[in-house]
Amino acid sequence: MKRFSKALLALAAALVISPTALADGFVIYNNISNPLPPNVPSEPYEAVQSGEFGGLIQFAGGGSSYSLASATVAMSDWALASTYTSSINNSLITIANSGYSATSSGFYVPLTLNLYNVGASNSVGSLFATETVDAFIPWRPEADGSCGSGYSSGGACYNGSLSTVTFNLAGVVSPGQIIYSLAFNTTDYGASPTGVAGPYDSLNLGLSVTSPSVGSNPLPGTAYWETSTAGWYADGGAGGVGTLRQDTGWTPYSGEIEFTSTPEPSSLLLLSTGLLGLAGIVFRKTRTSDLVLHS
Repeated sequence: MKRFSKALLALAAALVISPTALADGFVIYNNISNPLPPNVPSEPYEAVQSGEFGGLIQFAGGGSSYSLASATVAMSDWALASTYTSSINNSLITIANSGYSATSSGFYVPLTLNLYNVGASNSVGSLFATETVDAFIPWRPEADGSCGSGYSSGGACYNGSLSTVTFNLAGVVSPGQIIYSLAFNTTDYGASPTGVAGPYDSLNLGLSVTSPSVGSNPLPGTAYWETSTAGWYADGGAGGVGTLRQDTGWTPYSGEIEFTSTPEPSSLLLLSTGLLGLAGIVFRKTRTSDLVLHS
């Protein structure tokens, strides 16, 4: 019991002295497979004429406001190094005419995470945060001869390779329910199409087939999608084309994404104060027990 009370006192003191002890954040939503598999089903942006894709999610805890720390998405890459690069003294090389760079181990592409308020009738509301990163995407393994054009891992065949990209959202205050989307440019689609074929044409957003392990999806079976082809929408484009909006018929798929939140300093102080009080109670009970045992 004495050891337990000392441990509580030490933890509480650490939080009082250093409120950044939990700066890496609490997970408030998670739909990324753990452990990360070689690949998952995915949303192909170039192939389905898409520029933006995401979903409506609810953070855990039931709060109305969250100080976000980060977001992480799982990306499925189908691009091969042998298709887009040539070795030049193993140094950084540029994909021809695209303005994007690559190395022997992967390529760089700007990815943008957009966060929207939920509007009337679950429509896309106002944009309250956006963050762009120059993401590094590892090349998919080359075909190994046992899976046709795919590759083998753990006795199974795959056409894509899964990796994660993290966005720094420090300073972003979010409501408890949001619509998020991931956006990037391909040869023909996105906010500013490149006009040049590149590995980004074979880059997809990973999709989960299970419910989130943290947080929830209030509208299961729906996605928020911007595609320029009417026929891809469940309603045949009746609700609009080329605009981010709700789409149905997505069961069981939803985006593989995780959000973390940084607790407010006041919350840390409350937590540390509570731990100090608990430690004091344990300590007093321990001392009383000692007195009884030795009387």
